Amino acid sequence: MSKTRRPFTMKQFSIAHDKVALPVTSDACLFGAMIPLSANYGDANLQVKSVLDIGTGTGLLCMMLAQKHPEIQFTGIDIHPDSIVQANQNKENSPFPAQLHFQLADVLSYSPAQPFDAIVCNPPFFEQQLPSADETRRLARHSDTLTLASLLTACHKLLNHHGELFLLYPPIDERTLEVILNQAQFSLRALTQIRATESKAPHLHIIQAKAMPENTSQYLQYENCETKTIVHYESNGKLSQEATGYLQEYYSILP
Repeated sequence: MSKTRRPFTMKQFSIAHDKVALPVTSDACLFGAMIPLSANYGDANLQVKSVLDIGTGTGLLCMMLAQKHPEIQFTGIDIHPDSIVQANQNKENSPFPAQLHFQLADVLSYSPAQPFDAIVCNPPFFEQQLPSADETRRLARHSDTLTLASLLTACHKLLNHHGELFLLYPPIDERTLEVILNQAQFSLRALTQIRATESKAPHLHIIQAKAMPENTSQYLQYENCETKTIVHYESNGKLSQEATGYLQEYYSILP
């Protein structure tokens, strides 16, 4: 059953989210605005031309990135049929439908014709919470079968050599993250902590990693990893200056 949710209106497009399990969130918008797709991925002659969005939902990330990168093609996959219906609806109502492609698919069995240059993902990361009685919300919010390790392994198979991966994920012990990334043949490039306000502990991490060739014995060196923290809101509820810098090209009205 469709939910009563008003479309989320951006400057250049609008996102309907009444058919999906989870609505558009401010954290997802900040993530989309902050994803630094490179001009190349390890070789100056290899430009990023294709990006996969795993668990695309409404297609929000694809559309935010399409606005910023008109030269790139974006594919979004989701296991929730209504999400793909909604994403295609949003695609047709957007200014850049030719850049967007949405498919019903499970990342663990997805087999595209060609690998991608980059992957973005805001995955189901509520492993420690009780499953929801709503099946669609359970699929969207829980990684009972899709753990971080299995997601990373699937991503590596879907990426070109030295392709980039961008994940929005809750805080995770750095040593644990190091081990999981290395087991999946990824090298950490940047780690951004997101705080809701200055006084609160980080509640999300943006993980940027690069795919390494299989059987590469390369271990993460955190001293070589770019780390930073961004505060989403001021204590008065307004966007922080830094968050405003990222979101002002998207938001019609800045909170």
